[in-house]
Amino acid sequence: MSPVEGPAQAPAPATTGVLHRALARFGHQGLRPGQAEIIADIFNGEPVIAVMPTGAGKSLCYQLPAVVLGERGGLTLVVSPLIALMKDQVDALRARGIEAAALTSHASAEEQREILEGIRGGAYTLVYVAPERFKSPRFVSALREAGDRLALVAIDEAHCISEWGHDFRPDYRRLGPLIAELAPPRLAAFTATATPEVREDIAAQLGMTQARLHVRGFDRPNLHYSVEQVGGAADKAARLVEHVRTREGGVALVYAATRKNAERFAAELGQAGMRVTVYHAGLHEAERERNQDVFMAGKLDVIVATNAFGMGVDKSDIRMVIHADIPRSVEAYYQEAGRGGRDGGATRCIVLFNHGDIRLQEFLIDASYPSAEVLRALWKLLRDHPGVGNDDDGLENRLRPHLPGEPTAAAVGAGLRILERHGMAARSGGAWAATRPDPNGPSVYPPFDVDQLARRAEVERGKLKLMVAYAYHPRCRRQFVLDYFGDQDWRNRDKRCGACDMCEALLRGGGATVALSDKDAKAIRSLLLLVGTLNGRFGRTRVAALATGADDDARFEDLPERGALRGMSQRHVLDLLRSLEGAGLIEASRGEYPTISTTRDGDKAAVSSQIDAAVLGLRVPPATARARKPRTRR
Repeated sequence: MSPVEGPAQAPAPATTGVLHRALARFGHQGLRPGQAEIIADIFNGEPVIAVMPTGAGKSLCYQLPAVVLGERGGLTLVVSPLIALMKDQVDALRARGIEAAALTSHASAEEQREILEGIRGGAYTLVYVAPERFKSPRFVSALREAGDRLALVAIDEAHCISEWGHDFRPDYRRLGPLIAELAPPRLAAFTATATPEVREDIAAQLGMTQARLHVRGFDRPNLHYSVEQVGGAADKAARLVEHVRTREGGVALVYAATRKNAERFAAELGQAGMRVTVYHAGLHEAERERNQDVFMAGKLDVIVATNAFGMGVDKSDIRMVIHADIPRSVEAYYQEAGRGGRDGGATRCIVLFNHGDIRLQEFLIDASYPSAEVLRALWKLLRDHPGVGNDDDGLENRLRPHLPGEPTAAAVGAGLRILERHGMAARSGGAWAATRPDPNGPSVYPPFDVDQLARRAEVERGKLKLMVAYAYHPRCRRQFVLDYFGDQDWRNRDKRCGACDMCEALLRGGGATVALSDKDAKAIRSLLLLVGTLNGRFGRTRVAALATGADDDARFEDLPERGALRGMSQRHVLDLLRSLEGAGLIEASRGEYPTISTTRDGDKAAVSSQIDAAVLGLRVPPATARARKPRTRR
């Protein structure tokens, strides 16, 4: 059943006074927009799905009801995969005199026993657990013994239950059946990033019939969104240095797609005189902590990081967030860009976009989902060589030669994480070992759905396409992001924020999109017809050469569209092909040497009597666009 929207009912008057007293315990005088409605629905026993970005106050939406319910002897169970954040929240709650505990693998055996006894005996107001804990019969037994005291189950990072989400975790799938058995009177699912498709899956997986949907707080007015088209590596490096050098106060955060790129960008910034450090998973833990501490202490101009950096980082004066490589999804981009401007100060969020960077993300997606053959061989290696270490960060490269097809180190690392996530491998003190019986025995191997991994890869590719669409979007970028998440507060506003590069261009009377002249439209039709006729035989470079007449292959001398764009440079034709791809009119095949072909929309546009750049979502290259005001770089 799809979650439904609608006005929340107010909590009973008798509850209101208790709420205010509980609010005072947290040091707050009032609630943020959207929080009151969520809390009211929870108190009234309505199943709730709340989509709120980091920093919008999700935690208080379940902690406040938990305190009120705790005064009546009720227990609130909070499910979260983030152990470090669990610890921080438990420490903060205890400091306010609220009985809370975190049942994690970091707790000693004695501590775990005490927490389980406390669950049975009603000693706690809130207990935090990771989803893996639901595999423990002792924990499930303790919940059953808690009985009616279990007053609320709050599931954080709820998008992890959906294979359509950007961080699917199979252990979350255990929650649905157990919640159905325990039947808590109140159930709430929270996430910072969930599209409508993911929200429906959350509701279905948790059995949340007619769940109350709250999507709030995604608009960050102090963040300025922009995308800059860049050329090769030298141009990207120059832009990066220029932006960091000319930032207006505070510090800069630069995201890179790979460890290698992070190191390279950091070196280029350092050579330009910037105080810079780097952060990625390839560094030893002590070095990562040291680099993060130096950044948090304000001793740097910039930190360059992969997506390993950020969870739980709350530095208020980040004034610039630059994605030097295109992110893999809009969800990832929003979360990472949102680390800027936490104090409400004006912050620039810039994507340096080169269409060729898409291939890097496609490669990383493929590496994230190795084949069943590789997973099987990897499991056998761990079984036959238990205790293999990862202390020198070179384990992936050492294992590669022993696996079918010698996959990349990234694919080996992804395989280890997949096996760990599905309970087939475990780490202890930096050493790996297999944890399941022989897969060639009577048990079915692999014990998870291999087709599901393939579907996940397709979902990731679809999300990447939407991120590319953001980069090519011809209108308000804030509108694109808020519409993507379905923010309820944005619906009744003017869909032009006035604070992104596209809106500013329109306000200046210029703009990055223009209505096409007949000549421009004819050029686009010719290019689409050429791509359609070649039907996936060649890549962009060869198509551009044929379109401009630079390719004199006699086999194509009778091709009507050959040379149709004579006089236009191949570089500009390549830019136009990328714009058409971003608009969804042509598509590229996967692989080392991608070829291009038209989509259904591209075939329609090729024979359309009217083609308009704004309608198609095109960013017309300078060679084909009519004169317009230049974009000034801030």
